[in-house]
Amino acid sequence: MVIWDGISIGRIHRQQGMPRESAAVAWNVNFPVQPQQPWQRGHCVDVAECQRMVKLVWGAIRPTLTEEDIREGREWQERGKNRPWNRPKHWQD
Repeated sequence: MVIWDGISIGRIHRQQGMPRESAAVAWNVNFPVQPQQPWQRGHCVDVAECQRMVKLVWGAIRPTLTEEDIREGREWQERGKNRPWNRPKHWQD
């Protein structure tokens, strides 16, 4: 997860089943309550390259956010804590 000021803004993760020499690491940046654009996601050969891309893209997005956008993003994230995929998993034997 990529976190900015307590708000989840993206992910970097390995693509399963991809050859090591291919672009096997995926990244995306998306501020809550805003649509994700195609230029806000992609694939790279390694995590370091993905981190550079995330910083570059976030650097383009952040200046466009208003205080109201940030407030809405925080509210969205708070509401999302109770979604089933965000709840802690309790495994039974």
